[in-house]
Amino acid sequence: MLFEKIPYEDDFPLQITIADIRDYPIHYHQDIEFVFVLKGTVFLRNGYCTYALKEGDLFTNSGHEVHQLYADSPEENTVALIQISTRFFSQYFPNLSKSCYRTYVANPRSALLDSLREMLLQILYRCCSRDFNYKTECTYRMIDVLKLLEKHFNLFIFDGDIVVGTEDRNPVVTERLSRIIGYIYEHYREKITLEDLAEMEHLSTFYLSHIIRDSTGMNFREFLCFARVEMSEIELLETDKKISRIARDIGFSTTSYYENHFTRWFRHSPEEHRRMYLPKVRKGADSIQISELPHIAVIPILRIALSAFNSQTVSDSVIQTHRIEVTADSDDPSLGYVENKLNLQITCRDYQDLGHHLLGHISNLHPSRVTILASDQDTQEQTDKLIRILEDGGFYTEACSQTETRFIRSFGFDTVAYPIVLLSRLIRTGVRWTTASLRDPGDPMVVLKGESSLLTSQGIRKPSFYAYKLLSLTKGDIISWGKHHCVIRTRPPQNAPCSYLVICSNINNDLYNSCLRDTSAYQVRQQLNDFKDELFLSLSLRVDPGIYSVIRYSSSPSKGVFSYLSSMDFPAGYVLPDKFGELFHTEPNMDLYIEDVLTFLNLNFTIQGAGIQFVIIHPKAKPSEAFPKKGDTP
Repeated sequence: MLFEKIPYEDDFPLQITIADIRDYPIHYHQDIEFVFVLKGTVFLRNGYCTYALKEGDLFTNSGHEVHQLYADSPEENTVALIQISTRFFSQYFPNLSKSCYRTYVANPRSALLDSLREMLLQILYRCCSRDFNYKTECTYRMIDVLKLLEKHFNLFIFDGDIVVGTEDRNPVVTERLSRIIGYIYEHYREKITLEDLAEMEHLSTFYLSHIIRDSTGMNFREFLCFARVEMSEIELLETDKKISRIARDIGFSTTSYYENHFTRWFRHSPEEHRRMYLPKVRKGADSIQISELPHIAVIPILRIALSAFNSQTVSDSVIQTHRIEVTADSDDPSLGYVENKLNLQITCRDYQDLGHHLLGHISNLHPSRVTILASDQDTQEQTDKLIRILEDGGFYTEACSQTETRFIRSFGFDTVAYPIVLLSRLIRTGVRWTTASLRDPGDPMVVLKGESSLLTSQGIRKPSFYAYKLLSLTKGDIISWGKHHCVIRTRPPQNAPCSYLVICSNINNDLYNSCLRDTSAYQVRQQLNDFKDELFLSLSLRVDPGIYSVIRYSSSPSKGVFSYLSSMDFPAGYVLPDKFGELFHTEPNMDLYIEDVLTFLNLNFTIQGAGIQFVIIHPKAKPSEAFPKKGDTP
């Protein structure tokens, strides 16, 4: 099994393994692989070269390169293997399968290589932390990695007996040689002449010959033979073809010619190579001697590695970084009880303007009571009709007269700051009843009014709408809380296992207080822009062994109508296009995955600036239910 097929999740074109490697036998695959040593030393044999990779070293195995990883001492190592789907990323880089990247360079502390290391560390950290929407973020970060590789590392030279990368500063030469090398590796079995390449590049053979020699250290004919010899290792170790047949198949005119060139690079004949290395070929999963490390054990290593890059970054503003680690147990005693009942206030005008959408909004909030605020302009007939509609919808309804009351007018109500304030106040104080107005009063054509209602006048949902919706679905015991987090153990029906709600938020005093006093839209925008503190919170929740579904939601300042109008500097008299509110979706972003838990379920939150994330954890099955015993019918 020399060829290794890499499995990828349907929605994630990266496969990441972080492990202590003892022996990863000889193999090759179609896809690009990064070998990033985070700790210790590991040896990598790629083609005829053997590299001693130490902490911080980064090696790139391109597609169809035969390689092996092994340790020659009992010293522990930590190595990240990052494999990427060539099929997926070829959408962005059509020549990816022909690329031959080299990131093992003569100057290991180059600025470009440091940039590449930092980018890959960020991907590893996001994957291990399982930050919100980490799959999409890591995919786009990998596109940036490939752009950097394509521009600066798609070329190699010979440094003595070792093949290394080069950071040629001449982009024209780099691009041209990348094309030539890719063409040679793609057509190595065919008859290729210097004249063919010169015509392809619109250069003279004399000039092209000098470019190849000056850049690689070999003339064209030597380089072509090297590529053929390198690629022949697959057929030597994957087939039982005779040496003479292999020589002919890979483009050599005679067997002796092939044997001479093979011996020049590998220091022994093709027959000896087959005899020496065929026993070391990967036989299957059982032949791989590696110990995968749990993500929670790798995160501290990645943080230390990233801090080395962060310490070199100079910034004019001071951003506070908060790193918090929390441990909670599903059996922890209750610190408080959460069960909030909503008295939702609406008007007859709400029904006139929103029509059938009104019932949809109310249903989403699961109110315990709906109060109709009747104004002097409303007739008794209109009020009675609305009561009947609501009662037919299953809502407990009552009506009362609308009174003029002076409330705070703050545009913080229209941002992500308000749900953070709401949840903090209502959950931590144990308030059982709360009253909220469904929709902003006044002219529907004025989009933002700084009111604490849950919808704009045009019916667009504000961030606070989702906070009340979350509260309506939450009933249970608080088992852990702090300034930035809260863990709630929900009370299930009889004999059903518990579910859990985790809330994590990041806010400062200015933004918090903006929802408690009159604040203009410009003040709120400035406070949001100024607050850039970073929150990294790791939660380890001890739960019963089993399979759990994990649903994550995230809301940030950019998610909402406030951000939309802020980008236009809050134009006076601006009105949204007719019916635009029906298309303006402000739901939090969502991510869903399944977690197989033995003891601890580990969650990691990263919030930069103001934001709130919440996670719903629901047990799907116990281990015995998820994995039937042998002989059982699933």
